[in-house]
Amino acid sequence: MNTLVATRFGTPPDMRLQSRERPAPRPGHSLVRIHAATANPLSHQVRTGKVTGATAPLVLGNEAAGRVESGARFAPGTPVAIFGGGQLGITGDGLQQQWALVEDKRLIALPPEYDLTVAAALPVNYATAHQAMTRVGQVSPGQKVLISGASGALGHALTQIALMLGAEPIALVSSTAKVARARQSGAQTVIDLSAGALPAQVARATGGLGADLAFDTVGGPVLGAMLTALRARGTAVSIGFAGGTSAAIDLPDLVVHEKRLLGYDLWLESDAAIAATFATLAAGISDGRLKPSIDSTWPLADHARAYERLLSRQAMGAVVLTL
Repeated sequence: MNTLVATRFGTPPDMRLQSRERPAPRPGHSLVRIHAATANPLSHQVRTGKVTGATAPLVLGNEAAGRVESGARFAPGTPVAIFGGGQLGITGDGLQQQWALVEDKRLIALPPEYDLTVAAALPVNYATAHQAMTRVGQVSPGQKVLISGASGALGHALTQIALMLGAEPIALVSSTAKVARARQSGAQTVIDLSAGALPAQVARATGGLGADLAFDTVGGPVLGAMLTALRARGTAVSIGFAGGTSAAIDLPDLVVHEKRLLGYDLWLESDAAIAATFATLAAGISDGRLKPSIDSTWPLADHARAYERLLSRQAMGAVVLTL
């Protein structure tokens, strides 16, 4: 079978297509014919040696979609998405390969007609969005919620989950070119960060009140600006740091207005929490309210171009490798 292997981590990493034997069946596992897998920020961090516990050579890929070929949990042909947890593509071989032997607990059944290329981007983005907004941020109906990186794959998922929870998403994008994509995700209010200071724009959008919550997928200077744009006793949840690993925080604003800054890491979630999340999201997945945004698809042989697109920060949605 065709397999993409990171044979050496570093900058740049060494990535090679290799032919391997199809995995042999094991109890408690299903053999899945992989249709598509994402090239996402996690797989890039792994291949550049930034993830503790990962060692080369390694098949990357922590989320994917395909069809069950054999196993005890689902009938052959069942379409599934795969959530790799803290193992697949990190401490063990992942999903950027034609067949994968996957623990049954990591499989998410999909509606029969669901597009498998789109489904590859479901597991990480929607588990992150749902848990960050419900367990950590505790979003309530009617709240005004800032979402940075709103034209990206995770920002899109956060916008859709906010709408599902009855909140009002305020999408933040880095350029005018990304405004339309954020609107397609369902945000009625979109703020272009290149058009002026964020706190002033949020004040105008909220009648001077500020936002109730902020979910930051970008990091760097954006996080500090989002905190400033919150109302008194508002909460910011930091999820990603592609835009920078350091942020300047206005401590007097944080203290005087009793604001909160929280972090979220998907890999701390238990298997039970992930299963409960996708049980909750099943109706939205089936009726189309929850559907990933895809920027581009690439054959596995074009993996270098796929990762270039991911790192360009121009991608508006998930970058997907097709197998």
